[in-house]
Amino acid sequence: MLPDIEYFNCLIILFLIGSIPTGYLLTKYSGHGDIRKVGSGNIGATNVLRHSGKLLGLLTLLIDIGKGFLALVYLHNIYGFGEPEAIFIIGSSVVLGHIFSPWLKFKGGKGVATMLGVILFISMSCSDSNNYCYGYFWMSIDSNIFFITIFSWLMIIFFTKYVALGSVISLTVATIYSFFYIPPLFLFFVLMTLLITYKHKDNFERIKNKTEHKISF
Repeated sequence: MLPDIEYFNCLIILFLIGSIPTGYLLTKYSGHGDIRKVGSGNIGATNVLRHSGKLLGLLTLLIDIGKGFLALVYLHNIYGFGEPEAIFIIGSSVVLGHIFSPWLKFKGGKGVATMLGVILFISMSCSDSNNYCYGYFWMSIDSNIFFITIFSWLMIIFFTKYVALGSVISLTVATIYSFFYIPPLFLFFVLMTLLITYKHKDNFERIKNKTEHKISF
C-alpha cells in the first residue's frame, strides 16, 4: 500500500496526464480546426478519423492508449505499487482525467483508448528475467486480457461498423474476464465500463435511430 501522500501525488499526476486532450491538440495544430465543432463533437480517435483523416485518427488512438499505459508504468517505477487497491484508484484516475479534462471545461473524451492503456498495463507479463516485471499478484493467469479486449473490439467493429458498440462490448468482455481471473479488480472494471457506456449514450441513441455513422475501412 502506498503512503497517503504518494497516493495523492499519483492521483494528481495521472489525472493531469489523462486530461491531455490529444485529439483536440492534434487537429487544432495541424490546421483541421476545433474537432469539438464537427461530427459528434467528441475529441476521441473515431471523430478525428472521420473528419481529420486516418493518420491523425491513428495517432490520437495510440497516444490516448499510451497515456493510460505509460503513465502507470512511469509511476510504478517511482512508487512500486502493485496492490489491487492501488491499481483500482490510480487506474481510475487516468481514465477520469481523460473523460473530464479540465483543459476543456471537464468535457473530454469517452475513455475507451485510455482504458485500453490501463488494461495493457494490467496485462503485462512478469518473470524474474523480465525488466518489465511489475510484481502483480495475478500475473500468471491474466496476461491475455488486453488481447481478448482488443480482439473483441476489432471483431465487433468489423462486423457492425459501429465503434461505440465495439467499445462497450469489448469492455464488457474484459469485465466478465476480470470476474473469473482478476477478482480484486472486478469492481474497477464494472465502474469504468458503466461510466464509459454512459458516455456513449448518444451513440446508442443514434444507433437505435439508424443515424450513427458507420466506420469504413
